[in-house]
Amino acid sequence: MIRALLLLCCLTLAACSGEPANLDAQYQKDLAAAADRARAKLSFFWQHFDMPEADEYDFSLKAAIPRRDGQPGAEQAWLENIARAPDKIIGELVVNPKYLGALREGAIVEFQPGQIVDWAFMRGNALLGHYTTRVMLPYLDPQQAEWLRPLLSETPDGV
Repeated sequence: MIRALLLLCCLTLAACSGEPANLDAQYQKDLAAAADRARAKLSFFWQHFDMPEADEYDFSLKAAIPRRDGQPGAEQAWLENIARAPDKIIGELVVNPKYLGALREGAIVEFQPGQIVDWAFMRGNALLGHYTTRVMLPYLDPQQAEWLRPLLSETPDGV
């Protein structure tokens, strides 16, 4: 059930992938600040990823993957089934990306720690992390935002 809810969340947020030109400057600044906060708390994510508590599960990362459509920039995409090596991270795309060429949902993607934009995991029935998602809430379809709000923990790190 929770996995299905998370997939729906990721599908909802897929519409926000890439870098649409119509987003205002303040929104972009807020997203960048949220990504900075998420990266600042990345050690918290890895600590729980490495030794999850009994009620912690569904660990995922959002990474900026270089576009593969001939345009500059990156598409931010959520990945699950994370595996970490000393020099790289591997994850499985949660949804079909827009700008990553032939890559589709379920594709295995390799990326570097510096490409991480956000992180998330469930603790009980609360979704921790999702720093960028919290910024996106006012821009989502109102019904989608109302569905998502109760899932998000009060604070991104659950404290």
